[in-house]
Amino acid sequence: YCCAMADSQDESRTVDLDSVGGIGAGYVSAVPSATASVARAADEEEPAPLEGKLFRYKRTPYALQAFESPAKHSHSRYCLCLGGLTDGLLACSYVEDLAAECDKRGWALVQPIISSSYKGYGCSSLSTDVAELAECMAYLNRTRDVTAFAIVGHSTGCQDAVHLLAEAPVEIRRLIRAAVLQAPVSDREAATLEDGAETREALLKEAQRAVAQGQGGKLLSEMHYGFVPITAERFASLVGRGGPDDIFSSDFTDEELLSRLGHLSTTGQHEAKGLATKPVPAHPGLKVLFVHGLGEEYVPSHVDVQLLSHRFVTAAGAPDARALLIDSGNHNLSKPEGAATKFVEAVGALLDEAMDRTFKLTEDF
Repeated sequence: YCCAMADSQDESRTVDLDSVGGIGAGYVSAVPSATASVARAADEEEPAPLEGKLFRYKRTPYALQAFESPAKHSHSRYCLCLGGLTDGLLACSYVEDLAAECDKRGWALVQPIISSSYKGYGCSSLSTDVAELAECMAYLNRTRDVTAFAIVGHSTGCQDAVHLLAEAPVEIRRLIRAAVLQAPVSDREAATLEDGAETREALLKEAQRAVAQGQGGKLLSEMHYGFVPITAERFASLVGRGGPDDIFSSDFTDEELLSRLGHLSTTGQHEAKGLATKPVPAHPGLKVLFVHGLGEEYVPSHVDVQLLSHRFVTAAGAPDARALLIDSGNHNLSKPEGAATKFVEAVGALLDEAMDRTFKLTEDF
């Protein structure tokens, strides 16, 4: 893979990502978790390399980077792609097509690397994610004259999107015109699909006890999924009820969902509903699309996905919020054939419609 590497003055040079330690080809192996990316099948056709520009958006006290596609463009609208746990660059197999769709619609695609990327999530938090993503967006706004942002979140990236729209500075939230939540699943409920219920409960009690004692940063005695060091605070957030990561659980009441999703609309931004910390009275309009695959492997079988999706839309606030259900679609839409294409086309339509403040998608729950 080749890309352009840029500093704050956007002076670029070509580098080979395969030769850069720690980045590789941008794929991660599948792990048995609700938010892990499924590895691309060996016999699946490899997409063309994604070209773009690698830039630093944070320098102190630690450095963070992001990848912008295409390398050269005149767009003033930027779509941020946020992956789930263990993800980084090229979080899902549809990212290359999403970049092309964004470019066609007049948007650049940005893939930020944050402290939670790859194995870092265990020692990070959603609040840190929001601070770093807001810093990336502020950098873009300062150096690119941004007129609009959009967010596409996959899996735990959906939690990032929800909290970003609640906690980011008002001047950043005002620019976010669209949010797509692809595979908004409950980590707490997904954990029940795995073996080792007694061990999980023991770890949760250990984590909650440490948090109660003011030791939330303490590492637990066992690795998350067997290979990720994780703090008590993050484990309690992912597996415990009602924590920052617990947004999409099916056992929440309508009132509990409203308290978590009520800010995902224009009115919700204007009036600081849901998790929003401050109102954004001058917000020009926000559109939100919940995307569920009906073959989602990380949702318990007793959950009615169609009904849950409807409840999400109601809590967020129709008509600004809508849902797209993809028949037989799995967690990252790598299956069945055509699922990713349908998703990417829906995102493209949303990007157009968000700026027009009208919804024209024909698919709904």
